[in-house]
Amino acid sequence: MKIYLKLSVLNDEGMAVIGKGSIHLLRNIERLGSINQAAREMDMSYVKALKIIRKMESSLGAKILKTTIGGKDHGGSELTPLAVKLLNLFTAYETKVENFANKQFTIMEKHLDAMREK
Repeated sequence: MKIYLKLSVLNDEGMAVIGKGSIHLLRNIERLGSINQAAREMDMSYVKALKIIRKMESSLGAKILKTTIGGKDHGGSELTPLAVKLLNLFTAYETKVENFANKQFTIMEKHLDAMREK
């Protein structure tokens, strides 16, 4: 047996704003410097990626991307300091939650094994 955790941060309306998918999208934007390229790499439409970003920005009340429009110098996107901090905080929180859950699950498994042996 194993556990599966899905960690999400919800807005006041109960809709997921931050989770594995949005964090993955931000990491790809950070790495690639482009919303379009990040979305394409995730087999996601550009429009869907923009919706995710806008929902996050709306819920946070602040910008998470600095964007430049294309042209001869080509456009691009980079994370704001808030987005970088958000990535780091969420990743650290997720790691702590997973470590705790795995430890508790191991304890539960031992109890189940002991009950089955009786």
